[in-house]
Amino acid sequence: MDKQPFSEDAEDLYQNAPFGYLSMHTDGSIININNTLLEWLNYERSEILFKKKFQDLLSIGGKIYFETHIMPLLQMQGDVHEINIDIKGRNDSKLPALINARRIENTPHNKPVYRFSVLNITQRKQYELELMIAKKKAEETVQRLQQINKELEQFAYTASHDLQAPLNSISMLLAMMKRKGYFTSDSDGETYYSLIENNTSRMKLMIKDLLDYSKIDGADKTFEEICLKEVCNSAVSILHYEIDSSKAVISVSDLPKILGDRIQLMRLFQNLLGNAIKYRSAAPPEITVGSTETENEVQISIKDNGIGFDQKYAQKIFEFMKRLHSHDSIPGTGIGLAACSRIVEIHGGKIWAKSEPGKGSVFYFTLPKSRS
Repeated sequence: MDKQPFSEDAEDLYQNAPFGYLSMHTDGSIININNTLLEWLNYERSEILFKKKFQDLLSIGGKIYFETHIMPLLQMQGDVHEINIDIKGRNDSKLPALINARRIENTPHNKPVYRFSVLNITQRKQYELELMIAKKKAEETVQRLQQINKELEQFAYTASHDLQAPLNSISMLLAMMKRKGYFTSDSDGETYYSLIENNTSRMKLMIKDLLDYSKIDGADKTFEEICLKEVCNSAVSILHYEIDSSKAVISVSDLPKILGDRIQLMRLFQNLLGNAIKYRSAAPPEITVGSTETENEVQISIKDNGIGFDQKYAQKIFEFMKRLHSHDSIPGTGIGLAACSRIVEIHGGKIWAKSEPGKGSVFYFTLPKSRS
């Protein structure tokens, strides 16, 4: 059988492989090199074979690494793997490369030959550079967004705080004018008074909620071990007026201890329990607070018998200043549940709700047992 075609195919595969190949003696003298590597380095074969050493294709640092690391390993263990090094081409161009090498003992001249395979990782290096640039830009964007968010929180706090004084003045002036008879029931004044009073009260409520929201800060928080049942009971105490006036019944089961911020979690329970009372049906509110545990987290549930809502709005209700009811029908600003979501997020948990119109709602949130 004629073996010549196979020999030609093997030679073609060697010369034009997607890898670079070269062979050298112990002193680094290059005795063979394939077309692929010659093309990458922009050299002619006659310029390389028996005229250059492998060290000549390396930078000063590369030469030192070759002499102190690559060659000793090749001589001691016979091979090296996945060595990242730059190889110099014509005009000091650089070829970022990943090399593997092996010592071949049985050669015609009884001299060890070292065969290298060279993978061109120029594109990989470009991807790494682009990824590094993208990562740096992303980090800068995150830092900028954090700074903007901090500035917005400060603005919200300052603006809300500064708005309280003129609103209080308006309320006082309205009360004085009411006492002095400026608004009589048989004139348009009574209607105007009612409109101004209602809108002033609404603005006060919004300012209060904005102030509370702006105080929710997760930066550099030191979490402590707290008993959730104690926190929940404290929130119930704060809501005593709403509970008494609505004849609400709140049942709190044993809740576990976790690591968290007491003030923020008290606000979380206060908002959720307050909503359960606010969005009540004709029957007195019946609210149950329970919990389940897994190895890593606690899940709290707050169930009510209120008016409920369509499940398709389950995500919308947690958005900032989003409401399902008008202020005239049920007072509110749409900030309370957004604050709940932010508090839970700061603690490393999740919050969601399940409901059906006329059949009450259940709000769930999870809290990790420990915070990494």
